[in-house]
Amino acid sequence: MRDQRRAVLKEVAKEYGRTGYNPDRAMTIFGFVAELAEILEKRSNSRRASFAGAHAIKVYEATARKYGYKGEQGPVHCKKGCGYCCHTRVTATALELFMMARGLRARWNDDADPLKARFRRVETQTRGMPKEHWVTNRIPCGFLGEGACTVYDSRPLTCRTYASLSLPACIDWFNLAPGAVVPQPDRAQLLRVFILAGMKAAMAHTGLEGVGFEMGHGLEVAMVPDAEARWLAGENVFAGVANDAAPARAGGRQAGHEAFDLMVDVFKTGAFGKDMPPNPWFSW
Repeated sequence: MRDQRRAVLKEVAKEYGRTGYNPDRAMTIFGFVAELAEILEKRSNSRRASFAGAHAIKVYEATARKYGYKGEQGPVHCKKGCGYCCHTRVTATALELFMMARGLRARWNDDADPLKARFRRVETQTRGMPKEHWVTNRIPCGFLGEGACTVYDSRPLTCRTYASLSLPACIDWFNLAPGAVVPQPDRAQLLRVFILAGMKAAMAHTGLEGVGFEMGHGLEVAMVPDAEARWLAGENVFAGVANDAAPARAGGRQAGHEAFDLMVDVFKTGAFGKDMPPNPWFSW
């Protein structure tokens, strides 16, 4: 059985190398997890966390172009200048935060660029604020400028995968209409869940913390020049940053979190040919 798994994984790795992650052949995600873990295990690279984050985003973008949403549920209503969805708390893994820090550091250190000042005004106001309060007060992301993302090329996975199938629903949500729900393409959410679970599986395999941190405060930490190297060395540089590891409410974690945790475990074990826990996705 173990030899059979190794043979399958070998073929999966070949397919992943040729075409990228294929959401219709879920085992190809194992190739992504294995490659990401390999990047994170290169201890000679003190910036391997940001490199891994950039690789994960690259894989997502390639996957979205080839296998992503093609309008099966109707047109996407998102466009530049529409920033309703940018008024909520965003979380990102450490890999994404260090990737963002690497991409934004030149602008961050340019006193003529208003990026840092605008970002810090919002971050200071929202640090530690519950997600519900952020939405209720309609607080914009610190990177939102004139309805558009000012760090578009460096944005994290959550922002890249969000898409709305109804502008009226976005407006209702923004205006706090009771029961307002924004419909999103199923395909986009599938890609997000699989890529995020793959990232967390690779981090778990290499002994790194895979929780999602509040983006604003987390990015402030990641911007410190030696923060990435210290985090990779095992220091808890994100201590004090709000994260998604704690229960979402008094009753426990939000619905679906247990299934996601199981998916991370399955990806972690499956990518390296180990015995998987019982799950609804893979039988070997």
